[in-house]
Amino acid sequence: MTEEKNQDTDWVEVFKILNIIKSKISQETDLLWTNYNSAEELIAEINIIDNLVREKNRKGLEALEYLFAPTGTLQEISMQNDWIQEYLNLSSKFDTLYENLK
Repeated sequence: MTEEKNQDTDWVEVFKILNIIKSKISQETDLLWTNYNSAEELIAEINIIDNLVREKNRKGLEALEYLFAPTGTLQEISMQNDWIQEYLNLSSKFDTLYENLK
């Protein structure tokens, strides 16, 4: 029972990370070094991941792991938009959660 409760808490923490990421994306977000043409396109993908995470679907974790990958989308966006330290903190936290949930 404790392991299940810990996993529930970890899923909630992943959800919180997604909300922080979404709060960083706006119309002014520089997406130059990404595959996204607009902030709306990126938010739409994050919302899909968000729905998977709400369902505790591991595909959501895998998709988020891809976005957090070194030199990946979120790292590039954070560097271009001056929130690299926050990205590093979120990435580290996500890596721990991912290991716990995979």
